[in-house]
Amino acid sequence: MSKTLRVLNAVRQPDIGIPLSIQQYKLLTPAVLIARLINAHRHLLALQISEYLSMNQEVVVMHWASTKITASAAIPDATLLEMLLDKLKICKGISYAAVAAHADKNGRRKLAAMLVEHEPRSSKQVPLLLSIGEEDTALMKSTESGDTDLVYLVLFHIWQKRPALEFFGTLQARPLARDLFVNYARHYKHEFLKDFFLSTGQLQDVAFLLWKESWELSKNPMASKGSPLHGPRIKLIEKAQHLFVETKEYVFESKAAEEHAKLLRMQHEFEVTTKQAIFMDSSISDTIRTCIVLGNHRPAMKVKTEFKVSEKRWYWLKVFALATIRDWDALEKFSKEKRPPIGYRPFVEACVDADEKGEALKYIPKLTDPRERAEAYARIGMAKEAADAATQAKDNELLGRLKQTFSQNAAASSIFDTLRDRLSFPSVS
Repeated sequence: MSKTLRVLNAVRQPDIGIPLSIQQYKLLTPAVLIARLINAHRHLLALQISEYLSMNQEVVVMHWASTKITASAAIPDATLLEMLLDKLKICKGISYAAVAAHADKNGRRKLAAMLVEHEPRSSKQVPLLLSIGEEDTALMKSTESGDTDLVYLVLFHIWQKRPALEFFGTLQARPLARDLFVNYARHYKHEFLKDFFLSTGQLQDVAFLLWKESWELSKNPMASKGSPLHGPRIKLIEKAQHLFVETKEYVFESKAAEEHAKLLRMQHEFEVTTKQAIFMDSSISDTIRTCIVLGNHRPAMKVKTEFKVSEKRWYWLKVFALATIRDWDALEKFSKEKRPPIGYRPFVEACVDADEKGEALKYIPKLTDPRERAEAYARIGMAKEAADAATQAKDNELLGRLKQTFSQNAAASSIFDTLRDRLSFPSVS
């Protein structure tokens, strides 16, 4: 009651002129009374009452600051700033950005810029800096805050306002902003990102983008229907290869891009020739295998020569490709061209996998290693021959494995027992 009476006495003074009864004061509420005082520009009394009643003083100080700015057109910005800061510091957490915004509305842009420097919350500071044209400061503050949303807000604002080269220069000075821009542009603005990399001399990054575009083009449904998109894809990879060459540091990537383009071009030619869309984006090995399966041995040899495919790899591919189409005459002829650098085991495996035991028998005797011969005979169910080969190898462990293989065959087990006794091998279980 004492506080209420003191407030009522203060506003009843002749220079204030707000006589109120206790009942009126209670109905009006202290907050409304303070609002009437500040609207009457009685800021000091309003501030004192707020403090006396332990109320929030920010409303009073904010209104005073706004009024002061409006009424102080003749006061220099620096002087007015000192006056404002002296009062604004009364309230902790007060919005300097709101006062700065009012200054900007009143044409005091310089004062607004100085005021917003004192705003501790980046989320309020940065948007205002952008609105008053302080883009560089806004970018600095947003990156310092570490808030990526704020950084993107500033980046998109500057992006729309500045020429591309000027924008790129701004990015270079701010690593965080640059990285965020690159991350965004990789997903949505490939062409703009290429311009950025070119402006900064990052030719290898442009090359990687081109390579990625070629792969994305391959995912287009039209690419599997016949070739109209293969030409642009190959050109993109060739452009990437030229850029890698210019960097002089990406030798592997340059060579890889060159061979990739060459392979795609050859695969495109094969698809046109065969009228079958089955070559594009397959590996060198698959391309050779497909050519052989289709009976196109000359194109297969061309791929082998162009990409320096080793003899061993060539033999493996051709053996299993011929077995796939069950061209056993061609396989036998191929085995006789010269001594295979991979030996005869792949020939045996290809025939066995195709369930052609008779064909496999053509090559098993040519296996020089008796262990390999024994295992090969065992795979096609020839127990006696397998046992003979194991005996030549004098391999007790091998003999044991073979007996296990033929454990369901009593006659075969008898053969192994006989050989064991003859050679005085230890008992094999």
